Amino acid sequence: MQINQLLHFVTVIEKESFTTAAYALHISQPSLSTSIKRLEDEIGFKLIDRSQRNIRLTKEGELLYKESTKLVMHFNQVKDTALNLKESGPAHLSIGLIESAKYWTAQVVKSYKASQPDVFIELEPVLSIDEIRRAFDNFEVHVTITNQYINDKTITSIPLYEEKLVAVVPPGHHLKNKTSIQIRDLKDEKLIISHEGYQTRTDILNSFNKVGITPNIKFEIGRFDFVSDFVKSGLGIAIMPEKYAESLDPDSIHICEIEDSATFRIVYLAYDNKRFFSPLTKEFIDLVLDYFDKEPLDAID
Repeated sequence: MQINQLLHFVTVIEKESFTTAAYALHISQPSLSTSIKRLEDEIGFKLIDRSQRNIRLTKEGELLYKESTKLVMHFNQVKDTALNLKESGPAHLSIGLIESAKYWTAQVVKSYKASQPDVFIELEPVLSIDEIRRAFDNFEVHVTITNQYINDKTITSIPLYEEKLVAVVPPGHHLKNKTSIQIRDLKDEKLIISHEGYQTRTDILNSFNKVGITPNIKFEIGRFDFVSDFVKSGLGIAIMPEKYAESLDPDSIHICEIEDSATFRIVYLAYDNKRFFSPLTKEFIDLVLDYFDKEPLDAID
């Protein structure tokens, strides 16, 4: 038994004519008659009394018609929902996000909510490449803001901006009176750094390698909020994005620019290019691109 057979059956009864029903269903009358006959053969009893001139249900047909009507109505609702989802997508947007993007993300979300007030927005921390791939594969996020360039043909990464990395030192540290330092100034200093697999860690280690210094790594931590707490407690020095560092309490940390190294990272907008883009998702992406004076998605594609 297939939903189309029940749809055909219900339409014949509602239209009280095979001819009219066939026209409404956009199929030929012989095809409609064959569909009803196959349904009757499958369930093992007659639905329509064909001995009468007019369409008349058998007793069994009356019972099946009542239940079929409910099922067909639900099927039509599901079909309409699917069409609406294709046109506008679900009223839900999940964004993978790095911590340092918080200084501008709220402004973009505010603009987005002005035109899409009913959309539920969820922010998910996704930091490493593996986390991003897993989030896309499991349909956990629609788009991510990340400093990871993902070398994957199924994921498109659009560069948004460069983000300078700065040294954050604890209060009372001997570097606290300097506004700028060199990488060599961090030799033998206790360093708080990201876990392996994070692009920021790679960028920092490359800066040390360029001047031939092995960093004195004492702590490996994934999230910047934990890193900043360790710095405040005097447990070491961290290198982190400037915008994030500027959001910290200036009385509990000191920020030093790094002069002798191109210590910066690129922040990307990334999305799964295999997935259907609803207008709701595309609107958010275009708002982000516009915020950074980038071309809209259609122009990029």
